[in-house]
Amino acid sequence: MTPSPDNLAVIAAAGSRKTQQIVDSVLADRTKRVLVTTYTTENLGQITERLSTVAGTLPAHVTAMGWFTFLLNECARPYQVAVLDEVGLIRGLDFVAARPRYVPRTKPRQFYMDRHHDMFRDGLSDFAVRANTTTGGKVIARLAAMFDHIYIDEVQDLVGHDLELLDLLFRSPIGITLVGDPRQFTYATNNSTKNKAYKGGGIVDWLRKRADYCTLETRSESYRCNQLICDFADGLFPELEPTASKNTETTGHDGVFEIKPHEVHEYARRYSPTVLRYDKRADTLGLAAMNIGLSKGSTFERILLFPTKPMIKYLRTRNPAEAGSREKLYVAVTRAKHSVAFVVP
Repeated sequence: MTPSPDNLAVIAAAGSRKTQQIVDSVLADRTKRVLVTTYTTENLGQITERLSTVAGTLPAHVTAMGWFTFLLNECARPYQVAVLDEVGLIRGLDFVAARPRYVPRTKPRQFYMDRHHDMFRDGLSDFAVRANTTTGGKVIARLAAMFDHIYIDEVQDLVGHDLELLDLLFRSPIGITLVGDPRQFTYATNNSTKNKAYKGGGIVDWLRKRADYCTLETRSESYRCNQLICDFADGLFPELEPTASKNTETTGHDGVFEIKPHEVHEYARRYSPTVLRYDKRADTLGLAAMNIGLSKGSTFERILLFPTKPMIKYLRTRNPAEAGSREKLYVAVTRAKHSVAFVVP
């Protein structure tokens, strides 16, 4: 098979309209059969909502599904007999259990599935690649017969054997567009040690090594965050190119602030911010809040953040090594267009 000349990877800062590029590209040519996929349910919902809003409904030429649904239904199930020597054995996905460490690959049923015949998530993309090899390329050939172009959002979430599958897709006639931001590596599709050097920020190095069949485009502008927020967020990743804001709107309350707990309710009344927390254990003083991870991909006017102790330490030292999960802090502050307020004792 001849690789598509349309393979593109876009690595860009938060608010650079990466997802919007997918929406625009998908709708630009409705004669192409398109698959849109991403890891998280929340992000898939945002993409399908944008496509449906513009088109009135999800266009007929578009198939949208989560990454695991894609691996399970379009890669593993159709050719499971090639690996498992039986048809109809795969029941579903075991997202929680870890794959047994000492089961050899020569025992594929135990290696890839639990006792209920649900696939371990750590082995699903490995299974897809193995099925393709065993069948002489039929997995990829089937996908090429189904889709002209595949769009993958939040590519930094893909790890392990996912990258081996991407390599196969890059070498196929299917056009592949990937978009993502390694600074937002808050989730991983699996815990495999395969390709561990390319996790998170390493995805850029992995893409650079594939320059012969994938164009790598980087962007360093944000249409969402004002420059004060961009500067704060950039401080978490000083090794990366700084971000230039395209948001020139001023509101009289712009940038990054700290407030005391006793000021929270008045601040919330006055500015109506979206409240973010690390997880449900955070005390948000009675305010309804969203976990940072679920906010990825969203845009809000203002953010009120209940930070973790490492995040508070970062506010004092500006040392990224002391920020805890700097990726989650980056996601939290870059949801805001105008202001971010930290609640600090």
